[in-house]
Amino acid sequence: MVETMTLWRPTGPRELNLVCACGWTAWPPRLPDQPIFCAVLPEQYAIMIARDWNVPASGVGYVTRFQVDR
Repeated sequence: MVETMTLWRPTGPRELNLVCACGWTAWPPRLPDQPIFCAVLPEQYAIMIARDWNVPASGVGYVTRFQVDR
């Protein structure tokens, strides 16, 4: 059995819609204004980023959770 770890990704509505369009199974290619993929370990840090960056930029922020092989 493969051991996994949980990562958190703060995201705005535009990116979340792209993840939904992928069937919630993959991250889409990076958006032009987001050249790097930034996932974080602490959920609270992802919440802070979504609140402090995504909400002012787009009016709403989300925190997604996903698992990767450790």
